[in-house]
Amino acid sequence: MSKILPTLFWLMALINLTPLLGAVSPSKFKTLYGISPDNLELMTLLQHRAILLGLIGLLLLAASYRQELRWPALALGVLSMGSFVLFALVRGQMDGPLGKIAITDIVGLIFAAFAAFIMFQNKG
Repeated sequence: MSKILPTLFWLMALINLTPLLGAVSPSKFKTLYGISPDNLELMTLLQHRAILLGLIGLLLLAASYRQELRWPALALGVLSMGSFVLFALVRGQMDGPLGKIAITDIVGLIFAAFAAFIMFQNKG
């Protein structure tokens, strides 16, 4: 049971670290989002987004080892993943590449719910 909580944080970190591939190699955005790297303005925004998600991912990864980071990391992760799912739902983008990301974020939110439940049970 003691390995479940760190594993949940690792899984959430992995979800948030994956977009870093696009920050390093913009051509990965074609695979991740179905978006061509030809639009330089869009690439700048997506690469910046990838870095921000990577920072959240690093915080989630650190929280898998450091208990005092868990609630702040969980809050940022839920806000990030939840907002993406909400935008995708509102805009009817639950299919195609963005739908895959939304589904992945829903899975991340399920991991977050389990983590929160365990943390509430353990009072921290």
